[in-house]
Amino acid sequence: MTALAYDVALAPEPADRRLPAATPAGDEAWALLEASGALAMWVDVQGRILDATETTADLLVYPLDYLRRASLLDLVALESRERVAQMLHGCAHDRAARRERVRMAGGIGGPDWIDLRASHHAAADGSTALLLFGYDISDWMESQRELSERAFLDPLTGVGNRAYIRKRIEECASGRAGQGFALALMDLDGFKNVNDSLGHEFGDALLKEVGARLQDTVRTRQSVARLGGDEFVLLLDGMPTEADAVRILERVIHVIRQPFLLGGCHVRITTSIGLAHSAGAPQSESQWLRRADLAMYEAKALGKNRYCVYTPELDRRLDEQFRIEQSMFEAVQNGEFLLHYQPIVWPGTGKICAVEALMRWEHAGKEIRPDIFIPVAEKNGLIKHLGAWALRCACAQLAAWDAQGIHVGHMSVNVSAVQFLHPNFYDSVRAAIQDAGIGADRLVLEITESVLMTDPKAAEQLLLSLRALGIRFAVDDFGTGYSSLSYLRRFPLSALKVDRSFVADMIDSPHARTIVSAVLSLARELGLVAIAEGVETEAQGNLLAAQGCDLVQGWRYARALSPADFESAVLDGKLVMGQGEVFTQRVAS
Repeated sequence: MTALAYDVALAPEPADRRLPAATPAGDEAWALLEASGALAMWVDVQGRILDATETTADLLVYPLDYLRRASLLDLVALESRERVAQMLHGCAHDRAARRERVRMAGGIGGPDWIDLRASHHAAADGSTALLLFGYDISDWMESQRELSERAFLDPLTGVGNRAYIRKRIEECASGRAGQGFALALMDLDGFKNVNDSLGHEFGDALLKEVGARLQDTVRTRQSVARLGGDEFVLLLDGMPTEADAVRILERVIHVIRQPFLLGGCHVRITTSIGLAHSAGAPQSESQWLRRADLAMYEAKALGKNRYCVYTPELDRRLDEQFRIEQSMFEAVQNGEFLLHYQPIVWPGTGKICAVEALMRWEHAGKEIRPDIFIPVAEKNGLIKHLGAWALRCACAQLAAWDAQGIHVGHMSVNVSAVQFLHPNFYDSVRAAIQDAGIGADRLVLEITESVLMTDPKAAEQLLLSLRALGIRFAVDDFGTGYSSLSYLRRFPLSALKVDRSFVADMIDSPHARTIVSAVLSLARELGLVAIAEGVETEAQGNLLAAQGCDLVQGWRYARALSPADFESAVLDGKLVMGQGEVFTQRVAS
């Protein structure tokens, strides 16, 4: 209690607490106050009640005689007393009217809240009295409280909403809500499939059940909110260490994996969760959400159905991707992208049968690796332009070498998923061949298993259309994707490329060696050319030759070379061109 409140509480009672006769509270005015149905009383500056109406006694559920012996400060709740005391002193000091919403201590059945107004009156004898007038606003305050609560609730699931979780993060980040906290952002894996297959009604039912499970899983102090869609947030308060929060996330992942009963059938989903712990420098609520979001997308990238903890490395990678993306637009205009060509050779003789066109990007004097810029180009859509450019450039290069007397049997060009599924892909391939004036059967498009299986029907139609032009296809990174043997029979394929990971391990790993042998046997049985990539040692080359691998490529034979370096190596005799009969014969079959 403040000094002001103590002054009021300890003030001596006067001998006569009745209102001075010279006040304007005549019979008519007092009757009007009685008839108002509101609180009306006279008090002194310390809050002692000098008089009150019968209506006031009924409203407050106190006997009138008691009120005339009581202090106003005894009737209000503890948290309102200082504000009321300040209102009385302020009104008496400057004679200006005051107004406060006051919480009442109240008797049984009395109001919880009064909208209280105070006005000043000076009696003829010089004493000061204050007229208090107020209405019961308990119902209005309750409505406001309910509206306020609903403003922080998600209407579908009943958990908190975005505004609520932002408020809770601010409280925790400021240190008012305990020591240490963690923020977990989770996304339901496969939720779109539930909506598409069962309908939005069942999707909403799933979200409600997820919200209920989360509230049952975390402790009372911890907050659950839904940001929107199928994204939920857990604010885990009282988490001194990251390990404490991880234990809760492991429970959450287990709970979400349990089947949901929707429309009479059991539906299973999983969740990907990103965790940001409060250790380190203070951050704003938007920064906490951003960190958890980064970690959540990392969990999805790592295979889903798991959690990932935020580290500064995620920010560094994001910044790097952003810089690359911004530089990429200018690089396209500035001609910074170019193609290098890696020879594809017979393992026994080392003679060149074909080349693979590999995209390179030299920016600010540094070479940016394809595994870094290709995913970025796929996300921002530039891969369509880069892919079309690579096709035109590779076909034109093949024609240029023909003109120089350097006959390369075939040109292999990688095709990304985004490029392959683009509606204009067929036209861009046909235009590249026609503009270069080369035979369509000299172009081999390398496509991964996952691209073929994303939409098998559309892929089959596109491959058949391109095959009608004479173009051939190789499955790149075979064995690392779907590995469904049915598509080998279904699609008009010409070659299988053994993934470099198997080639790298085949000398020391019997399992890898068995896989390579099986792929080579499969290719022979299906009449497909087998090409091993990533051959770096003589032992790998010899083993592949012994197992009947048709073609190989890798550093053991030659790195990817610029057009000028490739031409110089051929003219100097460092690279020997073959006739290409074996490749042509096997592909033609």
